[in-house]
Amino acid sequence: MLVFIRKYTGTIILAVAIIFGLIWWQSTRGQEDQTMVGIPVYEDFDDTSILASETVFSKLEPSYLTYLESKRKAGIEDTEGVQITLNGAEYAASSSFGVRKESGIGGRNEEVVVLSEEDSWVEYEIEVPQEGFYQMGMSYYALDGQRSSVLRNMQIDGQFPFIQLKKLEFMRMWEEDGQVWKDRQGNEYNPSQQEVLGWQYSKIKDADAKVLEPFRIHLTKGRHTIRLNAIREPAAIATIDVFSPVHLKTYEEYASDNNELGGEPVRDTLIKMQAEDAVRKSSPTLRRVEVRDPATEPFNKEGTGLNTMGGAGWRVGGQWIEWEFDVPKTGLYQIGMKAANWFLDGLPVQRTLYLDGEIPFDEMKAINFKYETKWQMAPLGDEKPFWFYLEEGRHTIRMEVMVGALGEVFERVQDVSRKMSFISRETLLYTGTNPDPNREWELDKVIPNLIPRLHIMARDLDDSINLLYELGVSKGSSQIATLAMARNQLLNMAEAPDSIPSRLGQLSDSQSQLGTWISGLSQQSLQLDYFVIKSEDRPWPKPVASWFSKSATSVHDFFLSFRKDYRGVGDVFEENDDSMPTIEVWISRGRDWATIIKQLADEEFTAETGIRVNVNVVPAGDKTKLLLATTTGIQPDVALGIEADVPIDFAVRGALVNLNEFDDYEEVASRFRPGALIPYKYNGGDYALPENQNFNMLFYRKDILEGMGITKIPDTWEEVMDLIPLLQQEGMDFYYPHAVSGTDNAINEFAPFLFQNGGDFYHADGKKSALDSVEAMNAFRMWTGLFTNYKISKDANFYNRFRTGEMPIGIADYSTYVMLSTAAPELTGWWGMKPMPGIRQQDGTVNRSTGGLAQTAVLFNNSDRIQQGWEFIKWWTSADVQERFGIELESLLGVEARWNTANVEALTRLPWPQDDIEAVLEQWKWFKERQVVLGGYYTSRHIGNTWNEIVLNGKNQREAIEDAVIEINKELRKKREEFGLEEPEGGAAK
Repeated sequence: MLVFIRKYTGTIILAVAIIFGLIWWQSTRGQEDQTMVGIPVYEDFDDTSILASETVFSKLEPSYLTYLESKRKAGIEDTEGVQITLNGAEYAASSSFGVRKESGIGGRNEEVVVLSEEDSWVEYEIEVPQEGFYQMGMSYYALDGQRSSVLRNMQIDGQFPFIQLKKLEFMRMWEEDGQVWKDRQGNEYNPSQQEVLGWQYSKIKDADAKVLEPFRIHLTKGRHTIRLNAIREPAAIATIDVFSPVHLKTYEEYASDNNELGGEPVRDTLIKMQAEDAVRKSSPTLRRVEVRDPATEPFNKEGTGLNTMGGAGWRVGGQWIEWEFDVPKTGLYQIGMKAANWFLDGLPVQRTLYLDGEIPFDEMKAINFKYETKWQMAPLGDEKPFWFYLEEGRHTIRMEVMVGALGEVFERVQDVSRKMSFISRETLLYTGTNPDPNREWELDKVIPNLIPRLHIMARDLDDSINLLYELGVSKGSSQIATLAMARNQLLNMAEAPDSIPSRLGQLSDSQSQLGTWISGLSQQSLQLDYFVIKSEDRPWPKPVASWFSKSATSVHDFFLSFRKDYRGVGDVFEENDDSMPTIEVWISRGRDWATIIKQLADEEFTAETGIRVNVNVVPAGDKTKLLLATTTGIQPDVALGIEADVPIDFAVRGALVNLNEFDDYEEVASRFRPGALIPYKYNGGDYALPENQNFNMLFYRKDILEGMGITKIPDTWEEVMDLIPLLQQEGMDFYYPHAVSGTDNAINEFAPFLFQNGGDFYHADGKKSALDSVEAMNAFRMWTGLFTNYKISKDANFYNRFRTGEMPIGIADYSTYVMLSTAAPELTGWWGMKPMPGIRQQDGTVNRSTGGLAQTAVLFNNSDRIQQGWEFIKWWTSADVQERFGIELESLLGVEARWNTANVEALTRLPWPQDDIEAVLEQWKWFKERQVVLGGYYTSRHIGNTWNEIVLNGKNQREAIEDAVIEINKELRKKREEFGLEEPEGGAAK
């Protein structure tokens, strides 16, 4: 072997070099393929779909960038020298409710106007002296409400000129309420946040910061009306300004002004301002964050140290953080910050910088922070740092999330996604929902301009890729790959248009990926360690720790892990500390959730009852650890966040306390809908209480349905089935969730049809399946008929198709509601939510019975503190605590984490829009959960299998159901025998 190696050493080296060279060439070639594409260019070509101009979609306003471009093409220019101020209290008209004049708010003696209720409005009249573009601003005061930012919309002459005016966000101000606190292990925790009340001024701009400047609004010469409509939260308005667009100075002009002021560079000065010491912020979700790096300041060697600011929570357009600092003498300073942008692969993020309340010059409108996998020192001005003129004394720096550089990219990509939807619908109109894959469709002859349109869409994606490169996105970034794949797919379809009918699923997947891509890149996170304000002669601090320092910290943390309890949250109490009893609570949720619960327990529960609480975090959804802990006798007293199917598994083993043995159980149970308690009943006992509650609702697009002449939203399944053909005639569809075999999704998706038909999953004692009953047969016929008879889509991303209009109506759960509320600004005002359809009863009522997934609180039987544990569960599920927890959770993690509490009273207090609350409460009147029994997992599995057999394989319904019932009954009996609840066949009971 050695002889062989010696003999052919040169050949082996050459072969290895060739292989590595080929690998390098292929990777380079792959990167070039993402930018160098031969796409035909079509000059002055109208690529509009025949569907795009339908009345179905004509109600949607243009985006701001489209509006601005069309106005500029029409020759509209900025006005100059105009400044008009409207007194808020001097309105011309108002709604009959929710509007009042008030003086003395926030120290203002003059009268202001207050909009205090949703849908209230005020209207102003204004005389415009010259035609052209104007910008606007408003002085406002956010009043006590539900802690959310203030939302308004603005109409000009009764219309929304562009989509973004339908959602204007006016931030509240927040500060820390007290100091950072430490537990007994030396871990630091964020203090609670409190609102700072005061007057603020905001220009009318994009709520998502996807536009670089305040809106330019075209006004003709003469009289106009401006209407402000309240969407959310009460607020006062003092003034509304209409003025000629402001043009910021360039840095050269700013520097020239500094020279005129006599500004000279200071000497021998370095001020370091810790970023975590922010004085104000726009959201309580903006909090201190730990980075376990010895170079971060300050570094807590013995525990969690909250030593940075921002991070993943500082990501939403328009969010701002403000700091204060003092300079010792007047002069010119350089400003920089130690920053981390490692959140979006290869993508730079941007911030707008305000110095003493103003953007000092144009270059500060959108500061780029390049992508790095490590900390970076970021001087403002990069290699040639800018000079800032600062007078002696106190100053403020505010940094605001800006996504404007990507605004054009997002608009192009979203437009391509919308056009994909049109092509899908046009194809379905011609081929039907089940096209023959072997037929030559000649789509390019029947769909107008199909191939040019595909090429133009691909060109738009290619231009978007090049724009990203210009912004500094690295060529190896995964952010480019999504656009490149969609572009290449469109080019392939243009080459082989007859393949489109069989590739509509791929087109739909690409739409979903593009929608996810836009949502992901809209989250512009940035983390800051400290600011540096310095003279030129002082060097910038080194942002990265040395290899030796990192290694020493790793070794220290390794030995620290042997003596530190990482599961515990907050202070951990020993039973022998004093006479106060202590209970152990395990929480199967994230650490952020557990931290809030621990803090509330220490502040309220322990103070009221004298019972201390130790909180530990266990992996979410992992019942194995709880089961093992119970088996070994080290289970907690109370567990929270337990999935709905777990309590009965534990109860049958004698591990849980029967809660109805407590005298006040009925009073506590009345906090919830009666149907929500069904899964936790076993053998006459009640073994859990629900904490939260999911729910399905009917979501619909108002604009599309109105455009089709549909004025009544379906109330029953019969009306839904009448609507589906009308949708399909337009190339659209109704959405109902697709059943997944072997998961709880199948049983939950079938449950509405079963309950509404008067059926149930089991006979009363839970020993046998009831799926072969007449009611269940009817339910299966309705459920599967949606897919077999009406041919609705078996698999779809409803959120994305709802946005594009392909599925303007459908059934979806709470997560869809949150996404539409937070990530679909273009649909503001054009979608609604109603209780899900049902079956009309003989008395005229509509039975909408359905359930929803839930998490529960349970009390363990082997606890030495059963009464204390029950007191904790009562406290935790009370309306006051659920309300405060929901508010704190949303404050920490944003509206995406809105708490869907199971406590009916608490739900009405949380910051939901009133119309949505009323719709949810109407649905909750019919809330009914399924019974959980031993072996019930076979029911879930076989309902999914039955759906597959009927819908996918065409099996006879009765035969498929009867086969499933046989298997389910076998497993139910087997599990009952296993636990001694049934006599084995042919033998005595165990």
